[in-house]
Amino acid sequence: MTDLSNRNIIWYNELKGENFNLVGKKNANLGEMLHAGIPVSPGFAITIKANDYFVDKSGIKKEMERLVEKYPTPNNEQVKEISKTLMNMIEEADMPKDLEKEILENYDKLCDQVGVKDVPVAVRSSGAVSMPGQMETYLNIRGHDDLIKYIKMCWASSYNVEAIHYRLNRGMGLIFNIGVGIPKMVNSRVSGVIFTLNPVNGDLSKISIDASYGLGEAVVSGLVTPDTYLIDKVTFEVVKRVKGAKEIECVYREGGSDIVQKEVDEERRNKFCLTDEEIRYLCEVAIRIEDYYGKPYDIEFGIDKDMKFPENVIILQVRPESVWNKKREEEKKKLDASKGAMGAMVDFLIHGVKIK
Repeated sequence: MTDLSNRNIIWYNELKGENFNLVGKKNANLGEMLHAGIPVSPGFAITIKANDYFVDKSGIKKEMERLVEKYPTPNNEQVKEISKTLMNMIEEADMPKDLEKEILENYDKLCDQVGVKDVPVAVRSSGAVSMPGQMETYLNIRGHDDLIKYIKMCWASSYNVEAIHYRLNRGMGLIFNIGVGIPKMVNSRVSGVIFTLNPVNGDLSKISIDASYGLGEAVVSGLVTPDTYLIDKVTFEVVKRVKGAKEIECVYREGGSDIVQKEVDEERRNKFCLTDEEIRYLCEVAIRIEDYYGKPYDIEFGIDKDMKFPENVIILQVRPESVWNKKREEEKKKLDASKGAMGAMVDFLIHGVKIK
């Protein structure tokens, strides 16, 4: 078995879920999905070790440690000061030349693999501990200079105010290095979120899809009212459709990094954005993901406008559904505890108390 622990770069097809401590959970999940035959965008992970190496070799590690020692139990104002200082420190530090060379060589390899010069990629934060929504992802990043710039910004985002508070409130360390994912961007005609249950009531016999035009940022960030679909998990029949306003879409900025918002024309707004064929295929993929992991999942997807169906359906990210999975775990614990108490009572009634 290949030892991945000393690598700065690991490609998704080399990763499995168990490697989350090397690259973070998002990256490891993408590798695991590839092994399960789930369609994901090609790309690679920059490891947590690479973040450690950057902090050490760039000369900022001791400064970071001194700042943390200065405020062992920071209040709100001190957290803001720590955040601003650490983020500036990371963004302004020079990337070690050997690490920069390795990252750019692998980016060029990805460009060659997909046949696109300066291929647009996402730069996605990926912590070894789940911290939903606390760190940044940057979309449509192109070319050497911007890639290095946004990787440093992604590392820095683990020190934004919200992320620091999140860790302090859970007794975690303030210093927190992360992995970064570099997948090829999906040029989404439509994107959205799938739940392999009904998120309103936890009904496991249904699949829920929220979808809108353009890149997934509009749906995930709540910028639009998407189309919503509720589908029977066995027959894949749509049992409920609600047409959303789909007012705007996020698209690539022409000729540069970043994304921009633009209005959706009235004709597209008045139509549902997914075809029945696409809905069925998304459900099939979602069931494969749920079956593979053995529990309900929350799945982000994009449908690439430059590719043919069904190869254009790409899974961007997966994670266990949080609300109803947690409730079921809590109910199971209560049931197990009550069974234990009842078992002890029954045992007492049958056998009585043993006298030693």
